[in-house]
Amino acid sequence: MSEVTLRQLQYFVAAVDHGSVTAAAEASHVSQAAASMAIAQLERALGADLFVRSRSRRVTPTPAGVTFARHARAVLERVGEAREAVTESMSAMSGPLRVGCSHTLSPRLLPPLVARFDADHPAVEVTFVEDEPAAVQEAIRLGTLDLGLVYGRQADDDLTQVHLSDVVLHAALPTAHPLAARESVTFADLADETAILLNVPPTIDRLTETLRSAGVQPRIRWTSSNIDTIYSLVSRGLGYSLINSPPAHGRTYEDNEVVFRPVVGTESLNTIVAVLPPGRHASRRVRVAIDHLREAAGRRPAV
Repeated sequence: MSEVTLRQLQYFVAAVDHGSVTAAAEASHVSQAAASMAIAQLERALGADLFVRSRSRRVTPTPAGVTFARHARAVLERVGEAREAVTESMSAMSGPLRVGCSHTLSPRLLPPLVARFDADHPAVEVTFVEDEPAAVQEAIRLGTLDLGLVYGRQADDDLTQVHLSDVVLHAALPTAHPLAARESVTFADLADETAILLNVPPTIDRLTETLRSAGVQPRIRWTSSNIDTIYSLVSRGLGYSLINSPPAHGRTYEDNEVVFRPVVGTESLNTIVAVLPPGRHASRRVRVAIDHLREAAGRRPAV
């Protein structure tokens, strides 16, 4: 078999990530011809077609390409880690940091993380995606993300989990509701109330499961994939909702107010975790990100 080079792996992975050899070349700061030649040499060396090429010049990994991409990413990451081990104490941190986060956690975690890296580690290129927990975790497995952020009850067992913070389920209530005057509420208090739940898998399934496990059959009247819509409905007195990470204020889009009260009960406890590929040494960028995320996640106690 012919020699496989790091450059070939870099251009191949870039083409997988960007969907075309032209975009991969631009991202890698080389000519399109150089990237194409390197990928063609890689395919010849492996004796396999790694891409299906279309007339639009888009490329899609073949099954062999998907499998090889996972190994190629691992090789490139280990080389990067080896370089970091030598230069970590001698130079500023740099390179990419690709973060994935569930929709419900992203407003709480991503802005402080991005701002901190922008201020303290400007040579690190932070990019992020917001998606459903299952998609975030699949991207971690495929190697297209370095770090995933989900709730502990959403995390898959095959991934490495790093605890960031404990959270408690909160009820979102209209200010005029009798329960809003209390310091906390129970699941039994909510039994006869109308529920308005976030319809983002697996959130709605987890919430209904939590209510039922506490002996409450939820009376769900509406669902929405937009948390701001839910808060506006709640503020109008149309029902309550449940959320693990309430915002620091309860103002809605219409400038009405919603209050948040912790739900007391064993099933109301949850965690925020970072998920990483199993058995892989975390890069310096990921380790620093986890430290910053612990600070951001724990900034507000028990919410």
